[in-house]
Amino acid sequence: MATGPRTKRPGSPVSAASAASRARAARKPTTRTTPAQAPDESAADAAFAKGWVTVRMYRDILGDCFLLRFPSEGGTIHVLVDCGILQGMPGARERANRIMANIRSVTSRLDVLVATHEHVDHLSGFAQAREIFDTIEVVELWLAWTEDPRDERANRLREGRKRAMALIERSFTALTGLVASVSRADMEDDEEQPDALAGLWGLMAFSGIGPDGLSAAPGATTADILRYLQGKAGRVRFLRPGGNTVAIAGHPDVTTYVLGPPEDDALLRRSDPTKKGREVYELKAQNLDDDLFLVAALASTGEGAWNTDELARLRMSLPFGYRYLVATDPKAAEIGARNDPDAVRAFEARYCNPDDEWRRVDVDWLGAAEQLALKLDSDTNNTSLALAFELGHGPDSRVLLFPGDAQVGNWLSWDEHVWPPGKAHGDDGAIDAAGLLARTILYKVGHHGSHNATLRERGLESMTHPDLVAMVPVQQEFANGKKNWNMPFPSLLKRLEERSGGRVIRADRSRDELVAQAGARSGKPGELIPADWELFLSNLREISDAEGPLALEYRIRAP
Repeated sequence: MATGPRTKRPGSPVSAASAASRARAARKPTTRTTPAQAPDESAADAAFAKGWVTVRMYRDILGDCFLLRFPSEGGTIHVLVDCGILQGMPGARERANRIMANIRSVTSRLDVLVATHEHVDHLSGFAQAREIFDTIEVVELWLAWTEDPRDERANRLREGRKRAMALIERSFTALTGLVASVSRADMEDDEEQPDALAGLWGLMAFSGIGPDGLSAAPGATTADILRYLQGKAGRVRFLRPGGNTVAIAGHPDVTTYVLGPPEDDALLRRSDPTKKGREVYELKAQNLDDDLFLVAALASTGEGAWNTDELARLRMSLPFGYRYLVATDPKAAEIGARNDPDAVRAFEARYCNPDDEWRRVDVDWLGAAEQLALKLDSDTNNTSLALAFELGHGPDSRVLLFPGDAQVGNWLSWDEHVWPPGKAHGDDGAIDAAGLLARTILYKVGHHGSHNATLRERGLESMTHPDLVAMVPVQQEFANGKKNWNMPFPSLLKRLEERSGGRVIRADRSRDELVAQAGARSGKPGELIPADWELFLSNLREISDAEGPLALEYRIRAP
């Protein structure tokens, strides 16, 4: 289901460049659906792409940037799914400009731009390479319903995210000061504080907040980038799961199914598997009822009024009986703590005793800020716009699956939907998530191959097509060495290799490495035969610019 074009609000601040871009777009016929031809395609590129659907994954970044091309009678339809690099990667701005220059060399017009969710590693390139991106026309921008300013629930989600981000920044500042106040010798004796600081900083990178983040530049937060994209696009569509399929520039043989994000609050907040379940690959489930800390921590910000639900959850978070709570500040009085001057004096006399300073817990809450950042990161991932592009029609159609960084709840919600509207599971002509997964021949692996962004039975194990290929946008050296993140998750990567017969295209591996892998594996028991490897490699090419390798592109025969 999709909304119509959103009316632009008068008086919105825009740059002169974006205003000029929209003015140029306004002079063009609004009914035009024929996509622009790529102006600077080389002969080799044209020969590789002619008659094929191509998926170009940009390399050596911890981030998503995929350029899809669909041939049609009127020319080539261009779809860009995200463009971002995680904060802190060396040379990120230069890399973003190389990537955007390559996109611009292919086309000056994007028929569809998909921004899956509000994270730096999916959006930063539009700010870092804005000078180049300003020269590219965007016909349609697709966003999830969670970004729709007309949706009350979406507005509440964004307001909650804003408050949480403010608290995380505040926590980081306080924790930085705490660490700085500790002597180097003390730090070596107690590694918990710097570890907490590093962990919090790492999680903040996804949202672009903190030192050296996008937020340090005016107009370059993830929220700013989304506003810029909405101002630039000729039409903005906020997509909801289920409902009618969505067309891409009127292409008769490409059908887009909107799978997520879910509209059910419980699923939207569910990022990790159950304790007993095995929804993902060998993950020890956690108890993530962390909203209690979030509500309690937000109490200290002084922002916003308390609602009944927040107040109830805050009271539940207290580690002692509510009757023992006394008001030492106005905020505590707001939540019903009793005003008892005698009790407060007795408390302060004991708690502030210099001999017992080591027992004080004034700053211990800062250690929980990393938990909040992790929760915010997961919740934002779960708002990912998850799409299935179907090539052709009927039982022989094939699917390109792009789930963004959808996590457990998002994936689980897909089973709720049946297409076309009015059909039920099992009806003649009905299409559901299980059928789309079974016909998936290209899977864009979620969240750089992390532990909770690919479901097991209702995900990868349901991708049974013999030609399955996986693309993993990961940079393992940076993720493991600099961030201490287990990306790609080993058991997931192993199963991806098994399900695809080794046809796993990674952003941190070259085509030559896949050629070497094919030579080592080809023809062995349980492996692809040489002809299958040859066919796979013939449909994969490396793309370089003057500075070196830049992308890997895979092609699928067009319907």
